[in-house]
Amino acid sequence: MMSLLARGYSLVIVSVIENGVPFVRMLMLSRGLTLRELGFSSALAATYGSFELITDFAVYRFVFSAPRDTYEEAMASAHALSLLRGAVVGGIAAAAAPLVARALSLAVYWPDFAVLGLVVFIRSLEHLGPRVAERDYRYGAQLKVNFISNGMGLAALAATLLMTRSHIALLASLLAQATSQVAASHLLADSPYRLKFRSPLFVEAFRFGYPLMFNGMGIAASAHGDRFIVGALLGLPTLGVYAVATLATYLPISLIGRLAGTTLLAAFYNATHLSRAVYQARVRLAARLVPAVSAVYAVSVLTLMNILVPLVFGPKFRLSSEAVAILALTCFFRLVRGDPFTSMLMQEGRTRRLAAANLASTSAVAFELVLIFAFGTLESVLAGRLIGELAGLGVMLIVTFNRFRPAFREWIESLAFGLAVVCVAMLLSFTTSVGERPATSAIALFVCAGFCGLNAARSVLPLFRVAFPGQAKPSGAPNSGSGANEKNDGLERS
Repeated sequence: MMSLLARGYSLVIVSVIENGVPFVRMLMLSRGLTLRELGFSSALAATYGSFELITDFAVYRFVFSAPRDTYEEAMASAHALSLLRGAVVGGIAAAAAPLVARALSLAVYWPDFAVLGLVVFIRSLEHLGPRVAERDYRYGAQLKVNFISNGMGLAALAATLLMTRSHIALLASLLAQATSQVAASHLLADSPYRLKFRSPLFVEAFRFGYPLMFNGMGIAASAHGDRFIVGALLGLPTLGVYAVATLATYLPISLIGRLAGTTLLAAFYNATHLSRAVYQARVRLAARLVPAVSAVYAVSVLTLMNILVPLVFGPKFRLSSEAVAILALTCFFRLVRGDPFTSMLMQEGRTRRLAAANLASTSAVAFELVLIFAFGTLESVLAGRLIGELAGLGVMLIVTFNRFRPAFREWIESLAFGLAVVCVAMLLSFTTSVGERPATSAIALFVCAGFCGLNAARSVLPLFRVAFPGQAKPSGAPNSGSGANEKNDGLERS
């Protein structure tokens, strides 16, 4: 147990940096810009994020899953594919800039949108070595890369924000972050940067990655489609409020997903070298834990959203009770439809099924449009997003059911219990001072988290002993049978 924790501390810090920096960036922008300029910045960020997600081949995941004897060739092929993707997507982003700007009633600012194409191309030059090291639970190089790139991005944001008080600060931040990330990844990689276009593995990398473009479409529509809708139909000031509210709730989800996804993918990958029983135990363990964590997070949104967000960003970002309730339910279902399903599909190379599941969440865009035309409120957009998350969860269960069947009953039990806890907290937020007063909100959150933890603990410890046989033995225990455990430990590290 302690060795797992020691190897994972860098991952926790990496995840905190990756997800904390956008929060700090939004905090700086919300305090330094008008609502219109904040909405403009959110539109730029959504455009950049959409181009990155829609064309994300996840090439480092291809190297992650490649056999060790073809590692160098797989890495060179992945670098070549990444460079080709960056050149093509960067060109498309620049060419599409006038259309995107016009759709948001910002036609005169199309050159600002065109700069995003340059950012996409620069990032394609990144060395993938620090990322691929995750396979062996090594996160140190990636931690340094993230620290350098995000630090430079924030420094550029602060300096430009003081000088311009405009959305230009965001563009400067993105350029500085991309450039420093590329430079740091090359300096800290443990192997030379090579490109290999003429390789069978280049074709394999493309076959691995191209279905993830459709997966990226689903993620982009889920993550950024609503921002375009809000900006175009409700205006840039409303988009500014919406961007702060969703960022405050979804960034922690990204942190949780990053930790869970990286840990589970490595755990599932290494379990294939151990035994079928170990693999199934790890899936069942995740099936118990993920809904419990999701419920605790949803309750935290219900109890703390209207206390912390106005305190940090300002009183103009306060939401209605209905909006907070819808956001909390959306967060719950967004988390439970992620892992262990995503890691199972990625580990098995079933990227087409993963793409189908995430594409289902794009139905949120249609629901949002219908509801916003019917009601014209921020709550209608949030409700459409919730329906899309439910659709994505349904499809995810369909495409993974055969492999997930041994853990399905435990997942359903944990899901039902967690959802019941969230509904009770939601009722309290409408009928009491929970969500308004810090004391009662903290008590409600603590009690709900305690119930979720106790329910999960009933089966987590026995499952952990089976899932991680080399880690479950307490220190000082007899060495009888240690040969198998040492073998398991070696396979986990290899």
